[in-house]
Amino acid sequence: MQYSNNFLTEGSVGKGLWIVALPIIISNFLASILEVVDMYFIGKLGDIPIAGGAMSISIIIVLTTVIFGTVTATAAFVSRAYGSERFDRIPVILSHSLYLALAFSVVLAVIGMFWSQDLLLLLGADPEVAMVGARFLSPMLIGMFVFVTLMILTTVFQSTGDSRTPMFVMIVVNIVNIILNPTLIMGLGGFPAFGIAGSAYASLASRTTGVLLLIGVMYLLPSRKNGPVRFPKEWVFEPRLIKDIMKVMIPSAVQSGVRSFAFLGMTAIVALYGTAAVAAYGICQRLDMLGLVFVMGVCTGVAVMVGQNLGAGKVARAEKVVRIAMIVNASFMAVVGILYLLFAKHLLAFFGATGESLAGGILFMRIIPMSYFVIAMAMTMGFAMNGAGMTRPGMYAAITGQLIVQVGLAAIFVAMDLPLQSIWFAVVCGTVVVFLCDLFFYRQGTWKTKKLDLGGEINPESL
Repeated sequence: MQYSNNFLTEGSVGKGLWIVALPIIISNFLASILEVVDMYFIGKLGDIPIAGGAMSISIIIVLTTVIFGTVTATAAFVSRAYGSERFDRIPVILSHSLYLALAFSVVLAVIGMFWSQDLLLLLGADPEVAMVGARFLSPMLIGMFVFVTLMILTTVFQSTGDSRTPMFVMIVVNIVNIILNPTLIMGLGGFPAFGIAGSAYASLASRTTGVLLLIGVMYLLPSRKNGPVRFPKEWVFEPRLIKDIMKVMIPSAVQSGVRSFAFLGMTAIVALYGTAAVAAYGICQRLDMLGLVFVMGVCTGVAVMVGQNLGAGKVARAEKVVRIAMIVNASFMAVVGILYLLFAKHLLAFFGATGESLAGGILFMRIIPMSYFVIAMAMTMGFAMNGAGMTRPGMYAAITGQLIVQVGLAAIFVAMDLPLQSIWFAVVCGTVVVFLCDLFFYRQGTWKTKKLDLGGEINPESL
């Protein structure tokens, strides 16, 4: 069976990248608005909810490492299957990704039901911060399968070159979230005021809407009913495919886990400077992610194009898309860094930073954004290798740069009783090391010959 979405392996490389990346950029921006809306309304509740929310998010990031590894592996396998015209394998890959995600989501749900507050206390939260944060953390962990399903379905659509459908779904998800967030947090329209828990309930409801819409597109929209993205007619279990997915997933999960533990370690270190410092760190991390929305979109497009073009046997085209993306991303983030430097005070104040948290955030914004262009280049190379299914280099880069250098230096600085801004310099040092590691592995070129076993029998009609 032939499908028309072949613009990623034929024609202009730059145009193909832009076509697939622009909807992803918009989707990522909309996803960031969800985060911003959450933080904005939580920020109205004061420093304790801000700190509880920030520490809860750091725990969620740590606990969902396997899930993010599954998403990376799904993208690599689906894009490779599409590029090599093995369309019959896409539903099977989707189902097996969901098997892995479901298994881990059950574990997270149990943790969320019984140990949310204990985890926050373990992280170093004050008892009051832990109690408030658990109201947000518990429902988020219990409902994690909804978040994961949305991520996997979105990834499968994007990996086949259809990034517009998830974008339109994300618009609806945003509308639902923006309506429900203040409604459930503050108790508007006759609803009870759930406080910080209302943000979690709004997030779950909006993501559930997204999942239902994507499934509806798969089976109800005439133009998509016969497309490659769908659940399999028979939910079989292929141990070999699970094993092959896990070979790509595990290094990616370790990479994500190391980065998460590094972030967790940094949060714990920052917590030694007080609740205001944690609040500042949480807000600045959100601003970091907002600034990287464009880069993340382009990088996701790079991963899709690399996977599809390697599947189609077009290695030179895969290399070209990485070069173009590297220039675009580095230039964009250099501009973002300058803007953050100039308007740091206003941005931080908008998200509720006051007094000490505002002062700590301003110091962050004077130091970190100057390394944004380095982050952009490292991300581009990392996503390219991930798209090829070569996830070990990113794991090595994360271990060396973020865990050993960044957290190690920060721990040394805090032991030396240096001021908060020294911690921000440790972040920059870690970023540079991550870039150098990614550059080393990318230039080796092994990613260009990476093979992925898609499983199943090759159908001559698909060739």
